[in-house]
Amino acid sequence: MLMNGEYVETLQDLKRCFCIDELIYSYFNGELEIFLDKIGEKQKAEQIRDISENNALLLIRLYGILGLHYEDSEEEIRSDYASVP
Repeated sequence: MLMNGEYVETLQDLKRCFCIDELIYSYFNGELEIFLDKIGEKQKAEQIRDISENNALLLIRLYGILGLHYEDSEEEIRSDYASVP
């Protein structure tokens, strides 16, 4: 899956390259669910599948599922995961 111009293969990669617009786009086109399932994050994929909100709560739910703090900016999230192996 691509995130912020880089191919990501793990959840850590996704967080390191985090982009809100691309996260939401990948949610709506189904790519996020498929990605999580493919990398073995079955529970997270199921949680994505179960989201029924299509409003402001969507982003909060996505952040929660991915273990991110919803008050953090994209830059803070990328910075937090830039040095994680």
